[in-house]
Amino acid sequence: MWSNRTVASSDPDEFVTLIRPAGCKILVTERGQFDAGSTLIDIGPLYAQRRWERLARIAHVETVRPGILFLTAPGPSMFWNGGEIRQEHVLLFRSDAVLVSRSSGPFAWGAMTLADDDMEALCTSYPGCSSMLMSSSVLITPPAGALARLRLLHAAAGNVADICRGSANPAAFARWLEQALMTAMAEIVGAADVPSDTMARQHHQMIIRRFLEILEAHPVEPFPMQTISDAIGVSSRTLRMACQTQLGVSPTQFLLLRRMRQARRALQQADPDVTRVTDVATELGFWELGRFAVKYRQIFGETPSATLRAVGSNERLRSHYALA
Repeated sequence: MWSNRTVASSDPDEFVTLIRPAGCKILVTERGQFDAGSTLIDIGPLYAQRRWERLARIAHVETVRPGILFLTAPGPSMFWNGGEIRQEHVLLFRSDAVLVSRSSGPFAWGAMTLADDDMEALCTSYPGCSSMLMSSSVLITPPAGALARLRLLHAAAGNVADICRGSANPAAFARWLEQALMTAMAEIVGAADVPSDTMARQHHQMIIRRFLEILEAHPVEPFPMQTISDAIGVSSRTLRMACQTQLGVSPTQFLLLRRMRQARRALQQADPDVTRVTDVATELGFWELGRFAVKYRQIFGETPSATLRAVGSNERLRSHYALA
């Protein structure tokens, strides 16, 4: 069986409810209107997606299936767990990986995953493939020809519905595409030497994982950075280095952007007849309201009160969550 569908949204909170895996978190780091879309593809046991995004952002993903990820079009590099993915690279990840990615502008990428048992079965014919399953994630440079074939097949999978409608035997074509994609995945993984990860990057990944856990456990508390560093068990300097390499921003900048996004979400969902901007700001620990308003406008291009008054934003978000 096969299927594909395309989802899109101009709201990052809505977008993460439409894509997979569930539980992905996106923090937009660039001023402007968020806009993103993804074609979700199922072909037999293979899950794939083709995604495009318009603004720089930081994403936090906990994977549930092993697979691969790569850029599908020329554009800015992506960074996953501190490693830079360029056009010639592929990221390999296992099913329980915790991945933090960041981008610097508009980009397009694709991914393919299998269930654990299917990936293990696929890897039995490729000795190099088994080493992938030993690492949470690893960046490789596969043979150029193998990566080019994968991109062509992956693009065809994105149009599988149109192709099958024009095919004399849609089921046969879908079966052929499924096998071709799985073979291409195995060739990518099996032909690549898997480099060992550095101790420094592993340490930074551990720090960022703990950093995000602390923020998730205390979503509205504006902790001093020294308090967070002490809770993780590292120096403030080490925390700054880890955030810069993994997230692309300082811990203070990340925390500010995160709280600002929380404020925007709260304002979009509030009833302007009973909620004041002051209520939302102080609840999130913004005590200097003038500075909050100035920073808010710098990030979002409008005042907090304009967001609160926005016609239709409440109805749009509430209807979405009511149907979710």
